Amino acid sequence: MFETLQKTRQLSLIALDRLGDYLALLRIELKLQGRELVVQMIGYAVAALLGLFVLLFLGIAIIVSFWDSDYRALAAWFVVLLYAGGAAAGVAVARKHSGKTAGLGTLRDELKRDVALVRESL
Repeated sequence: MFETLQKTRQLSLIALDRLGDYLALLRIELKLQGRELVVQMIGYAVAALLGLFVLLFLGIAIIVSFWDSDYRALAAWFVVLLYAGGAAAGVAVARKHSGKTAGLGTLRDELKRDVALVRESL
């Protein structure tokens, strides 16, 4: 019985000692996820804005396409392709930064290791 009490006391000391580490790790992971979310949101905002420009210039390009000069039509379609490329780049950046790892993965792994350590010592 005394052995069980001593193991319990040791485990509680380990848990209390690691609590500060868990909180520090939680703060770090929340900052990293916040940065990733900001980059992703900026990418989608750029894609939405440039998508709007694509629609606007598509209308202008269709109107200009029926004018006499081939150069005006070529320039208008180039602008449409330019903004479409910008919108695609914005989506690509946003998708690149989304969903790489599960949230708080490092903290979860540390907790799993400590739980396994506790189970072994019991």
